[in-house]
Amino acid sequence: MRLSKGELVLLKEAGYSARIIELYRELTNFGFIENPDATLDYTGPCGDIIKFYLMIDEKNVIEDVRFQYIGCPALAASGSILTTIVKDKSLQEAKKITEETILEQLGGLPDAECHCAKLATTALRKTIAKYEAMQTLR
Repeated sequence: MRLSKGELVLLKEAGYSARIIELYRELTNFGFIENPDATLDYTGPCGDIIKFYLMIDEKNVIEDVRFQYIGCPALAASGSILTTIVKDKSLQEAKKITEETILEQLGGLPDAECHCAKLATTALRKTIAKYEAMQTLR
């Protein structure tokens, strides 16, 4: 995503680090997967929405992951970094990733935006839980 100089200044003034701005601009793993093994959209208390798409192999390893969002740069960066972390991880490993892990990988978030890391990790856990519930019905 191309940002104007004014937008970059506003993001920096709002407390976003260079790493967060980079992830917001690049939107790593942004998009959707056709016919995913699991998908779920989740709305946080702030009104921001994130949706995950997972492709899971026969060993319960996340082969591919994508996300979409409606919200702020902090949610975009949280989704980007989380998808990068969970790719090629088992479902059990992915469920253990915490908001603190996301905050650490991002180098922190502005105080008013720290909830975005929790929103992303909660949505991912709910997506995995939905997949696991579907598997028990088979």
